[in-house]
Amino acid sequence: MKTNKLIIGLLAVAATSLVSCEKFGADVETPSVSISVSPQNPKVGEEVTVTINTDAQYLTLFTGDEGKKFERSRVKAIMEHDWDSFYEECYRVSYAKNGEKTLFYKYFKDYQSIEEVKKDFEFFGAIDNIQLVPYKKGDFPEALMEMSYIGTNQLKFTVTDRRIPSGIRMKPDIHIFGGLANQPGNTIIESRFVACDADRAIRKYSNDAWVAAYFGLHTEQLEDFGGYSAGYKYYTMQDERSYGAFQTNDPLSRRPTEGFYKLGDMYNRDTYLQPFLDHGEKIILRQVDMYVNGRSTFAAADDSPYKYDLDGDGVLESYECELDPATGLPVHEADYTKYKGFQGDVYLSFIEMGTDEYEPWNTGVSLGSVYTTGGIQKTYKYIYTGAGDFTITAVATNVGDKDYKGIDYSEERSNSLDDYSHKRALSSVKISVQP
Repeated sequence: MKTNKLIIGLLAVAATSLVSCEKFGADVETPSVSISVSPQNPKVGEEVTVTINTDAQYLTLFTGDEGKKFERSRVKAIMEHDWDSFYEECYRVSYAKNGEKTLFYKYFKDYQSIEEVKKDFEFFGAIDNIQLVPYKKGDFPEALMEMSYIGTNQLKFTVTDRRIPSGIRMKPDIHIFGGLANQPGNTIIESRFVACDADRAIRKYSNDAWVAAYFGLHTEQLEDFGGYSAGYKYYTMQDERSYGAFQTNDPLSRRPTEGFYKLGDMYNRDTYLQPFLDHGEKIILRQVDMYVNGRSTFAAADDSPYKYDLDGDGVLESYECELDPATGLPVHEADYTKYKGFQGDVYLSFIEMGTDEYEPWNTGVSLGSVYTTGGIQKTYKYIYTGAGDFTITAVATNVGDKDYKGIDYSEERSNSLDDYSHKRALSSVKISVQP
């Protein structure tokens, strides 16, 4: 952010914190707050006491060390930005230090022909009847929610043989950054699965709608790392959650909404890929095979008596129960719950793969509120584990009495941002921690 814009933003916050007073069902004024610290020049490992004087309803404290800086907090970002610029300009810094691509997304509403779709996607397996169809309200009468983009195109295709692994391939060419703790590479897929009669009968009996979701990951190493050279290509197939919670027109009327599939979890379960969660610049995800039908059951142990070559590739695979080789369905009703495959129509609205990963927001510690047992904690003790200069900041808030009636946050989202700018006050003290 430019320096002059930062100064203007800080002045605006200071002004509103001093003079603002609005009606929110009751008169809610900006609180007063001041802090003092003892000692101001502590040593590493020495206890520091922060004393806060305030009439606020809520109180938060940022100690200023790693991960706890007010300057890099969501609170400050919201105080200084309106809704439109909030996600574009803030104090988060991308993990992609060299501008690496971290997001792949395709919205089928943007396609006008199947020829356009096939430039970005390859269909594999037993798939037929590929088309773009406009979605009309009411197309999925058993759905609990409408899908996105009513009146626009969605991709539709039919899985014609559950014995054959089938799906779509895409080439995202993205990096996965952030480390596992920051949930990197969250993929969002909005889908509808409409089962054929045989699948519907199985799932009605078993009361189980889960279709196992499999993803084939094709990566290319860009630098020498971990005993492998630049250019090394790797493939792994991972199961990641299920499509069942997002299918519709089945006996369970499952909730059709976006499904979340974590590329980070897939990396973490693979011995080769796991180290790259913290070194995302060294590897690129070239291709993803998204299986809408992977296996009739989950894979069983090698000594399973149920081995079949359902897809005709000459390789016997182990399954959890006895299957009919002609259909791929369980033979016995008692095994219907083990069925995880799919045959029928698939509808896709959009795919968002990977994320614009950022360092996480710095956070403060809550010192309570006047509404909780014990009230606000006005004395806080803390020990710094490293030397340096730190800014301790108290954020005092008075929005507890706000009357939210009559406010439509889907249309007036800036109201919540106004709470930050008009009803918060700050007090900061700098300290120097000695070795």
